Amino acid sequence: MKNILIIGAHFDDAELGAGGTLAKLVSQGKKVYKYTLTDNETKFEQRNVNVEYSESKKQSALAAKALGIIEIENPNPVPCSTLMYGMEIMQQVESIIFEYDIDTVFIHFDADMNQDHVEASRICLTAARHCRNILEFQSNGYVLDNEFTPTYFVDVSDFIEQKKQALACYGSEHDRLNRLFTTAIERNHIRGYANEVEYAEGFRLIKMLEL
Repeated sequence: MKNILIIGAHFDDAELGAGGTLAKLVSQGKKVYKYTLTDNETKFEQRNVNVEYSESKKQSALAAKALGIIEIENPNPVPCSTLMYGMEIMQQVESIIFEYDIDTVFIHFDADMNQDHVEASRICLTAARHCRNILEFQSNGYVLDNEFTPTYFVDVSDFIEQKKQALACYGSEHDRLNRLFTTAIERNHIRGYANEVEYAEGFRLIKMLEL
């Protein structure tokens, strides 16, 4: 892995699903990029959620800085909750992959409950078809009929504080039920226990040619 790209439907997806791994890759001298497909604008009155694009964008920049990764700006983000697979957006992602000589791509789990996540996975899987390595991540904890079962794990014990710092860059409106962020860290702790380390992030391999 030399040039890595993580693609999220929303600004905080990358940090939630792979923040520790991204920081670890940066520490190894890799170039790590982040790209977000939607504007993350969310108004969910029943849950008292009001996420604004401009503020989320600023928070994402701070989170990327905390992890040491490079954020690629999306000049035309899709409105949140309307993301759909299409040739134009797939080729947009594909062009970024070629422009930055990306060999490894982290994409959303394809059987997620969130519609944006599912469509992002479809878009990115096609766009990344020529890459050497494709790994799926999970950024939430919905109960699914097809559960996310990671088969590849990364020890992020030395980078969990960086992940916490990155998540802390986002406002409370991103931290659903006031526990999304802490639950993500707890999940890393559980996966660390299963692998006999303190903290680990898990991924589902689509393909891997090299490490």
